[in-house]
Amino acid sequence: MRNSLYALLSILFGLGKLFGATLFGPSLYFSERDSPWFSGIVDNAGNGIYLENFEDGKLNTPNVRQLPGVNYTGLTSTAFNPNAIPFGVDGDDGLVDGLISSGIVWTTTTNGGGNSQFMDFEFLPDGEGRYPRYVGIVIAGVLNPDSDVEIAWNSPGGESLFDDGEFDPKEWSPPGGAPRGSPQNMRFIGLFAEEGIQTLVLGNVSAADHLQYGYSIPEPSSLFLAATGFIAFIRRKRA
Repeated sequence: MRNSLYALLSILFGLGKLFGATLFGPSLYFSERDSPWFSGIVDNAGNGIYLENFEDGKLNTPNVRQLPGVNYTGLTSTAFNPNAIPFGVDGDDGLVDGLISSGIVWTTTTNGGGNSQFMDFEFLPDGEGRYPRYVGIVIAGVLNPDSDVEIAWNSPGGESLFDDGEFDPKEWSPPGGAPRGSPQNMRFIGLFAEEGIQTLVLGNVSAADHLQYGYSIPEPSSLFLAATGFIAFIRRKRA
């Protein structure tokens, strides 16, 4: 049943598979409803998908932290610069209207006080010893648009789970471009790995939002309905 589920998702979302891992995206993202795992977010009772939107100014969903021992510090955009223009996920202000008027994102700072190009998250085992099998995030800003965004997911044993985690952010811009912080430039990228995921590391990313991670999503019948609803939602946006 699980194999048929991922075959279905591959058709619906154009997913790539490599070494038993399944890549989701990069896909346009305006609110949590645009997540391919949205049904798991809604259904979350500790077994579904956690959503960290950083709107309380903290990284404080269960079993996740910044990877220790690195030479940069993760913090929210408001903590980094209280006067910064907000540019979080479009729907975080309660409306999906293409306008960014509020929203808090996650960023990193070097020891010298400037933006770091690196960002990371470490996932801790839950009370049952499980690591999340789904880990994804929304790329909300890049440091250098002429360089690739690099993303690495690693297993609890430290092995790389996806070997082609380089994405060209120029491919995400609509014809004619879009201003910094525009929701048209934001993309969700996620990975499923049966063995579990311990770390997520990002490069050339200045801002990220809507970290998502967890253990399961509903069975295929429910997921199919959510997926087709997701596609209809995107088509309405583009109409």
